[in-house]
Amino acid sequence: MSKRGFSLARRILHMAALNNLKVDKGSGMPVNPVIHSYYAGKCRAKKKNVAVGAVMHKICNIIFAMLRDNKPFEIITPQEHCERYLAAHSAY
Repeated sequence: MSKRGFSLARRILHMAALNNLKVDKGSGMPVNPVIHSYYAGKCRAKKKNVAVGAVMHKICNIIFAMLRDNKPFEIITPQEHCERYLAAHSAY
C-alpha cells in the first residue's frame, strides 16, 4: 500500500474492508458474501494484506459507481449482475 494520498481516507477504507470481511458469530455467514468470496479468491494467490488492499480497491469502485449512478448500495451476486446486465441490454 502506498503512503501517498489522504491517510484518513486510507484508514477509513481499511476499516470498511475489515468490516465487510467479518463473519457473523451466530450464523457463521459472512456480513458481505460477495466481498468475502472475492477476498477468499485473492487469498489463494496473494498474501492476506495484499488481498485486503484489493478489497479496499473494490470498495472504492463500488462507492464511485454508487455516486456516479446515484443508486443505493445493494448486495447482489456476480451471477445476478450478469443476468441483470443481459436483460437490460437484450432489448437492443
